[in-house]
Amino acid sequence: MQNASLRPMGIGRILDRSFQLYRKHFVTLTMIMLILYGPFNLLVQLLTYQETAVSTSSSILDQIRSGASMQDLFGSGAFMQNKQTPIDVGKVLLLLLVLIPIMILGLMPATIASVLHLVKASLFGEETPGVGGLLRKSFRRFWPLAGSTFLDALIMFGIYIGLAIIIVIFVIVFAIGGNLSSSVGGLGGGAVVLSIIFFVILGLGAIFTFSYFFIRWCYYLPFVALDEESIGLGRSWKLTRKSFWRLFLMYFVLTLILYLFLAVIDLIIVAIFGLGLGGQLLQSLISILVTPLWVLPYAVSFFDLKVRNEGLGLESLIESTIQTSSSEPTEELEPFDTFEDLRPIDLDKKND
Repeated sequence: MQNASLRPMGIGRILDRSFQLYRKHFVTLTMIMLILYGPFNLLVQLLTYQETAVSTSSSILDQIRSGASMQDLFGSGAFMQNKQTPIDVGKVLLLLLVLIPIMILGLMPATIASVLHLVKASLFGEETPGVGGLLRKSFRRFWPLAGSTFLDALIMFGIYIGLAIIIVIFVIVFAIGGNLSSSVGGLGGGAVVLSIIFFVILGLGAIFTFSYFFIRWCYYLPFVALDEESIGLGRSWKLTRKSFWRLFLMYFVLTLILYLFLAVIDLIIVAIFGLGLGGQLLQSLISILVTPLWVLPYAVSFFDLKVRNEGLGLESLIESTIQTSSSEPTEELEPFDTFEDLRPIDLDKKND
């Protein structure tokens, strides 16, 4: 079991293994997510919730039963419009300066560390700790996790700002060039098409660049959680050196699956419960239940990278192979009765 788990896995195997762990440890994972994110999400919903119009607070099914037409539901866009309410600056500051940093620096690292210890126990054939044990292990390294997360977020924010500045510079250059061309004789249709293609390529290039650095540095948390490093960014860069495209494709497939699933669930909730507070709390609960499916492939792929690049599990695999070979029955040789049996055979005499 252990050796089979610690062999290199493809994208499909990593995702399949993650969904298996989700089904097997659903109760434990759900309790961890509810403890970490339940009060947080409830507070966020209460802070950001605004009273909406009657058409938004009631469900689509209720409006259809009351005789509302499709024009009433969607034609005027009333279903998606909220009442104009003044912005509460205090709530916004509380959200930006307190709640979001708590989530990024505290809840997210603790979640990943808890899931990581659960996956480690499963892959190594160890006894899986309970909810309390997993949370204790995750918060035992709280400050190193928070510090390394802050450093990684600071680096990624710097890369984001740098890419944004580059895009703004190109926009300004093209705007100036467009004004000069229009003063001379105007831009042709071909030039406009080329400009659109250029900015599409530029945007995709910026997204790819950000994704590249994000994936190369995102595996710092397991090293810190397992007490192997204090920061882990350098180890993460080395660990993902030859695996960027495989990881990029894995996260692309995972994002596509989960976003489609959540979109369908949200549509069903809106159709039945509307956009009132109850519907929003139900959507928040569903997102909490789905959160482990984001983290499990991350944890499983980390150990897969360790197997591929650092030989994790190789020693135990060799030992088990040697033990298996030594336990196989060997052919027993008949003992020699006398020393005469040890003399070489004379083939000529034997043939006579």
